[in-house]
Amino acid sequence: MASVDTHLRELAALADEKLDERTGSAPEDHEYREAFEAMRALGGESAVDRLAEDLKRSVRKSETLPQEQSVRSLGRDICDENGISIPADSWFAR
Repeated sequence: MASVDTHLRELAALADEKLDERTGSAPEDHEYREAFEAMRALGGESAVDRLAEDLKRSVRKSETLPQEQSVRSLGRDICDENGISIPADSWFAR
């Protein structure tokens, strides 16, 4: 299980490899850290790892960084698949 910082570095490296400056900004400019921290609170490290892998897969496939609503949707899907309840005040509930 990788840490949030490790996942952010891996996303940044993948973005550097797959994206040019016209297709998106760096992962730091998005709310990925907040998404990972919220996912950790809901589902633990394995859920964070799954979200990171889904984000990386999306970058490879679309060659763009997923926007906030897509990240939220991926997180909700992970929670649904694992029977994790999303509280109304969660980052993923918005």
